[in-house]
Amino acid sequence: MKIAAVRSDGLAALSYYVSSKGESFVIDPRRDASIYGKLAGVHLSPIRYIFETHRNEDYVTGSLELQQIAPEAEICHSNATNFHFGDHSVADGEEFTVGDMLVRCISTPGHTDDSISYAVSDLSVGRDPLAVFTGDTLFVNEVGRTDLVDIKKHAEMSRKLYNSLHSKLLPMGDGVIVHPGHGAGSVCGGAIGEREFTTIGYERRNNKWLQLDEEEFVKAKLSQGLTRASYFKHCEHLNTIGPPLLAESGHSTELNSEDVEALLKDDGHRVVDTRPSDDFLREHIPGTISMTLSNMGLLAGWALSPSHTHSFVLAAQKDLPEATAYLQRIGFDRIHGFLVGGFEAWKASGRGTERLVMYNAKDIAEGLKNGALSLVDVREPHEFSKEHIPGSQSVPLTLAGASDIAGLPSGPIGTVCPSGARSTTAASILKRRGVESIGVYHDGLKTWKQEGRELVKED
Repeated sequence: MKIAAVRSDGLAALSYYVSSKGESFVIDPRRDASIYGKLAGVHLSPIRYIFETHRNEDYVTGSLELQQIAPEAEICHSNATNFHFGDHSVADGEEFTVGDMLVRCISTPGHTDDSISYAVSDLSVGRDPLAVFTGDTLFVNEVGRTDLVDIKKHAEMSRKLYNSLHSKLLPMGDGVIVHPGHGAGSVCGGAIGEREFTTIGYERRNNKWLQLDEEEFVKAKLSQGLTRASYFKHCEHLNTIGPPLLAESGHSTELNSEDVEALLKDDGHRVVDTRPSDDFLREHIPGTISMTLSNMGLLAGWALSPSHTHSFVLAAQKDLPEATAYLQRIGFDRIHGFLVGGFEAWKASGRGTERLVMYNAKDIAEGLKNGALSLVDVREPHEFSKEHIPGSQSVPLTLAGASDIAGLPSGPIGTVCPSGARSTTAASILKRRGVESIGVYHDGLKTWKQEGRELVKED
């Protein structure tokens, strides 16, 4: 048995290619799915099955894309949701044989009602499970969210998850290797560990959620307060009906400065600048949104909308496929194109540019002390409540584009996040919305902490 993990950066989504004796299967493929076909070629193991662990909320499944590459592969997902695509609606206990592997479907509701974990045995030895692919049910040091199906069912789903963990997964045995659906940085868990695999036994002993009794577990889940991005419902919908094939989206168009200028006047369009945030702060095209390429995978779903069309100002044209993939992975398919020549082409055309103020720690401390500056923390509420700079107020990036932001201060504003990426994105959105006197504490909360400056911390 050979297992290859495929990570989607930003989303911190983990998918898997698993092969044995000339056959293979894939768990939760990403939408840009060619990598699985390449793995099948390397291992000389055609893909027989594509297993989905649940109807994902934070990204669009690549099952149909992969089936275009591997037409003989059969898509399998839970019978608890009325999926409009696929070949098998599987039930708890159903089994599949792939090479020398036995794949057993284990219904593990809680994150969603259709959550399925897949236990894999090595039949050359026996039927005891060797590994389990847990999707969003069990992570390294964490467990799945229970607030996304319906906030009114938060407690009910929490109890389901508790039962799935204690009645379905933990009894499998301490030596079983756990391959989760997400790694560190995912919005699908509060504090997922840096490792990308674990064991049942390690989590039993070290995962704080598994130390709680049922009532403590439910209470802790209800107070977790994780990010609920608006694009989640968009992904849920596409993952139910079957996402359109990427080939139907067309190709990105080469745009000139005049084209981009016209697009910036369209309220239904967003021009995304993927250059480093330092470069954006120093000078940028008015009305563009800063979203560095390295952070786009995470921030696109928080700061952009599937109802908008998009185009890019790239640091280099070679970045186009990566930038496009980040949007397509979350179903933001309407991409007009990119500015040929990038920001320098805009400047060469003689068109105007803007800048954002870059604040340092001294500016922030003095501005807060004398009331000359308001500091807006754009992290999510659960991050803010854990620790924040005294005098700052919480305005999450996920709300920065909302038409009715409550409590946005008047006068000069600085934005802050851990390292400057989110705060620059938020400032660019607020600037686009007409907030004129705005800047960024670009060194961020990490530097503030390293310098030993005061923080308000959760009890």
